[in-house]
Amino acid sequence: MRIIKLGLIFSAFLISSIGYGQEMNRLKKSYLGLDFITAVDSIQKENNVKIFFKPDWFEGKKVETSAAGLTIQEFLNKNVEKDELKAVLYYGTIVLVANNPELYQVEKSADKNLVIIGDKSSKLNEVVSVTGKITDGANDEPLIGARVYISSLNIGTITDFNGNYSLSVPVGKYVIEYSSISYENKPVDVVIKSAGNHDVSLFSGSLQLDELVITAEGQDANVQQRVSGLENMNIETIKQLPTFMGEVDPVKSLTTMPGISTTGELSSGFNVRGGETGQNLILQDGAIIYNPTHLFGFYSAFNSDMVSDVNLYKGGGPANFGGRISSVLDIKLRHGDDEKYKVSGGVGLVSSRLTAEGPILKNKASFLIGGRTSYTNWLLHSLNNIDLNSSAAAFYDMNAKLLYRISDKDYLTGSFYISHDDFNLSGDSQYDWGNNNFSLEWNHVYGEKTLSTLTLSSSDYTVETSTTEDEQEAFEFDNGIKNLSAKFEFLYKMHPKNSLTAGMEYNKIESEPGNLRPLGEFSIIDAVDINNQHANEVAIFLQDDWDLGARLALSGGIRYSMFRRVGADKVYLFEQGIDVLRKPEVIDSTFYNSGDLIDSFSGIEPRFSLRYLLTTNSSIKMSYYRTYQYMHLISNTVSATPQDYYLASGPNLDPQYADQYSIGYFKNIRENQYQFSGEFYYKDIYNAIDFIEGAEILGNEELEGSLIQGKGKAYGLEVQIKKNEGRLNGWISYTYSRSLRKYQSDFEYQTVNDGKYYSSNNDKPHDLSLVLNYKLGARLVLSANFSYSTGRPITVPISKFSYDKTLAALRYSDRNAYRIPDYHRLDLSLTLKQGLRKDRLLRGEWVFSIFNVYGRKNAYSVYFIDSGQARKLSILGSMFPSITYNFKLAK
Repeated sequence: MRIIKLGLIFSAFLISSIGYGQEMNRLKKSYLGLDFITAVDSIQKENNVKIFFKPDWFEGKKVETSAAGLTIQEFLNKNVEKDELKAVLYYGTIVLVANNPELYQVEKSADKNLVIIGDKSSKLNEVVSVTGKITDGANDEPLIGARVYISSLNIGTITDFNGNYSLSVPVGKYVIEYSSISYENKPVDVVIKSAGNHDVSLFSGSLQLDELVITAEGQDANVQQRVSGLENMNIETIKQLPTFMGEVDPVKSLTTMPGISTTGELSSGFNVRGGETGQNLILQDGAIIYNPTHLFGFYSAFNSDMVSDVNLYKGGGPANFGGRISSVLDIKLRHGDDEKYKVSGGVGLVSSRLTAEGPILKNKASFLIGGRTSYTNWLLHSLNNIDLNSSAAAFYDMNAKLLYRISDKDYLTGSFYISHDDFNLSGDSQYDWGNNNFSLEWNHVYGEKTLSTLTLSSSDYTVETSTTEDEQEAFEFDNGIKNLSAKFEFLYKMHPKNSLTAGMEYNKIESEPGNLRPLGEFSIIDAVDINNQHANEVAIFLQDDWDLGARLALSGGIRYSMFRRVGADKVYLFEQGIDVLRKPEVIDSTFYNSGDLIDSFSGIEPRFSLRYLLTTNSSIKMSYYRTYQYMHLISNTVSATPQDYYLASGPNLDPQYADQYSIGYFKNIRENQYQFSGEFYYKDIYNAIDFIEGAEILGNEELEGSLIQGKGKAYGLEVQIKKNEGRLNGWISYTYSRSLRKYQSDFEYQTVNDGKYYSSNNDKPHDLSLVLNYKLGARLVLSANFSYSTGRPITVPISKFSYDKTLAALRYSDRNAYRIPDYHRLDLSLTLKQGLRKDRLLRGEWVFSIFNVYGRKNAYSVYFIDSGQARKLSILGSMFPSITYNFKLAK
């Protein structure tokens, strides 16, 4: 029913857009003698049409010809004819342009900065193509994703891999703005007489000015972009946030945005709009990252020195993404410099990093390689926890990216990622886990309008766990997951305001739920080797991003996914019935040979996001996403741990799927200096997964019998106020949200809390983040980050039965009926930047940070001993200062 309602709303907006796009309606009012600008403003509001012009052209001008009985275009042409202007209809928008571009040849001698494009005059209403190349002024390296924008027409484009751009524009006089991340903005006054070429070089700023953060989308992207629920952070913004022990973390930076949270202090992963950690698709250059953190969440898996773009879709995202029901985190690594050799890095109290880049073949091939390592034992020894005091931990990771330009139309990139963590808890338990990822991307340009991308990737995540605390229960446990993927995308720009993406994706998945082995001659643990699960997932998708007029834009797509679980594997048949009280018993099993079909599923996943501009600086957005998830992260903890593993959908486990709806209002004021957004979302989750009481997940080959599936829902309001410019800048984000689950069945063991909705593990109604940056001087920046959230739900014992001072049993509350204490924390950092000269060989900065300034002992968890008494565990219950030196060396 909700889909039908949403469709009717979309239809209403579409009809309205068609209405204002047809400007043939005759005007009824005269407007004679009125101020021209006032008259035009009235026509725009009364006829729901957008007219682009420069107000200073018409200062003091009056309406000289009556508008009654004329079309809008006829009225404008009659009144601006003497000004050598003419009204042109351009993709549903009326633009006032120069009637005779030849006039501006005279201006060329008077204005040396004026650029003439084209060598002959075209017809006034003719749309011509302006092409060019944008490069780095220091080394002539092409700038990928640089933005070309004409604000008076509200049109733009970005450069391709070779730095080339193509923009269709009516002939006339404009200001073209060229910009790219970390480069100075360059506006250029141009007169476009006919099709032509204009190349531009951009230069890095002498300072990374806080008040001028340039992105490929522009500061009005929150209003203008079509896709709802998209959070984009450039790496310079991320680096301004206070850090833990000086380590920049893209993932934790995102948790300062509305609707994105974590389950606890320094926990692994993140949660989006009431979802679970395993419901997020995390990609680095197209390859899946199954564990995005190091040391149980102390550090991010992503090296900030190598990251170029961080995009998080709070929902399914465009149709070319799939496989998870909560969010998509798409991280892109930058390319190495193919002109100069450069070295950068940082040295801190607990970790260090080093990055090198340069040409392999000048202007043709380049490399980028970076690594990090830690020395964190002293940190663990200082924590207020006896187990961690006697523990040891370390991690390392390495990224590499190679680029090769085959020709002007073909290029290859290869990305590699290797990581390893080891953690020894009190000398008794050992945890080792690591990632091995690879991706190869081939891009081919067919022409000005067509581009294809083929991505081949592999992901291999492995975990080894062992414990020797009790000789009789000593064991080793291995688990992991592998993924091979191929994805082909075909992009066709039909015209500047409509681009079509189509393609297909294939994933081959092998999940190892676990291999449990006894450790030592005295261990009584039974060996269990759970059969690996094999699956194939295929999807085809179609995505259309379309500006339907000056106000209305649509990002719509459809994805069809197919999932096949295949042998070799053993599938169990479990007992069902009302007499089953706690755990169903296995009554039969079937073994499938390699390649045999065990089960199959499929689903249609429509995605729609609609943007309607109320004014040039405010908009309303609505969206609907349906997403399917066939692989499920199985965990009996709130925060992900190395012992968690993935299970594939099959005869005993249905796919999860979700429907998400959202509507939001976005407003910018004072030329985008201030941004406001408010967005409401509602999400239905089907086949949500939880455990029956007393379920064991470690080495349990019959675990599927202990899983239950039910319904979930999440809803919330996300509000953000952001200041982009000025000496003081930053943002405040607030989220009110609820995340609920419901498990109701005819069988008692599959029913939780009497079949009523209850709080999920990720339900935190109030979540607040405050991020501030203050420029103390040209080189000194003070940053602060304050966070607050409601304590997460827990289940507690509410009574106990004892006999003769001996505890007999604890009686627990309904599941997740209580909460741990609320969470809040303040972090500070001071950054001292070095030198103002652009030609300095060595550039560096000092970062002084304080994590948990007032030493809040936030509860990581609350647990209960046999007597029923509560114990609170605080991981970081004191203040942690740190100092880091970051440097860049260029030859």
